[in-house]
Amino acid sequence: MSRAGISSLRKAPTSYTIRWIMKRRSDVVILYLFGFLKNLQFFGALSVPFYLHRIGLGYGKMFILEALFSGAMMALEIPTGVVADRWGRKISLFWGSALMAFSFLAFGIVRAFWLLAASEILCALGMTMISGADSALLHEVASNKANDSSEVFSRYHAFSTAGLFISFPLGSLIAGSGVMGYEAALGFVFILTALSFALAGMVILFVREPFTPSRREGFLRHGIEGCRIVLRTPRLRRFGINYAVISALTFFMFWFYQSLLGREKVPIEWFGFVGAGSNLGASLLLMAAPKIRKTMGENPALFLSSLLPGLLYMASGFFAGLGITLLAIFGVTMLKLFRAPLLAASMNTFLENEHRATALSGISMVERVLIALLYPIVGAVADSSLEASLIGLGILTVFMSFAVRMRNEPKRS
Repeated sequence: MSRAGISSLRKAPTSYTIRWIMKRRSDVVILYLFGFLKNLQFFGALSVPFYLHRIGLGYGKMFILEALFSGAMMALEIPTGVVADRWGRKISLFWGSALMAFSFLAFGIVRAFWLLAASEILCALGMTMISGADSALLHEVASNKANDSSEVFSRYHAFSTAGLFISFPLGSLIAGSGVMGYEAALGFVFILTALSFALAGMVILFVREPFTPSRREGFLRHGIEGCRIVLRTPRLRRFGINYAVISALTFFMFWFYQSLLGREKVPIEWFGFVGAGSNLGASLLLMAAPKIRKTMGENPALFLSSLLPGLLYMASGFFAGLGITLLAIFGVTMLKLFRAPLLAASMNTFLENEHRATALSGISMVERVLIALLYPIVGAVADSSLEASLIGLGILTVFMSFAVRMRNEPKRS
């Protein structure tokens, strides 16, 4: 595919869509476009080749950068909430998008480790300004327009997901197209992502915000209170440990699947299709989650969703072959995402409505902390042997699936 072909494929539909939305002047639809643009992450299936082949880092330093990003996200959550509280969600989303655009532009250009570290912090700053502010603004705009809130949020999620489904394959096609050098293409997909965030920032300025002085709850503040609630309830405490630990361990397949595909000599053009396919598979599995939970029961479904990823991790470490590799990639990632509705179902049983969101935030915060702590360890092992890291993650996942297995207990009256 030529450079002009790639450009027209990407720009023409987006340009038409922007003109159509600006003509309609619908604040809700503009937010749909914002969700789509911010999820055009063309680098999504190429992060590992970017670090390994363009930057020349091993897994250890790569994961140190990601641990820095995770730590910065938590540290900046409360301070960045002040922007949305004082100047409004729209301003927070604009500056968050601008910072994200600048950070991804830097990723596409620089190669020095300390500059990449600074870009990670800048990216975390931008993400915390966007996180929560988009859904809060969508809720305010939808309420102001007397729209069906659940339908609005469903469509917003659909537009956001569409951005990932389009950008993952397109990014990998660009990297493998031969239009430019391989290393240059790995940087170019980050520059394209920067352009998408810049467009998202410009688009959000057209929203007419029904500003209210209510405060946006920071993830860290909300998370600490959620931990307190979970720790006070024995069954929730066990469930929270189960969810956070297994989710943290299975998270690493989102990084290692690219290396596994490379091990099997899969052309890089296909990386994005595998990444998008695993997300699509997870979406289909989530649609069937209520039926699976009803048929199997909550505890057996939860146990299998933790045991099977561990076995698949080990299988991908012990055995080579494209079939077992794809089975491991799709199985681990889909089952990780499948666990979310099981968590919500458990909250329905053991928590009052006003505590549910807070407890979920607490468990999510524990998961983030565990991932940040595991990053350097997993990276160091992967530098020595990718297979050893996969087997180690598998053994830990299987062990923890039994160690924190949920038991049937009488429900609270």
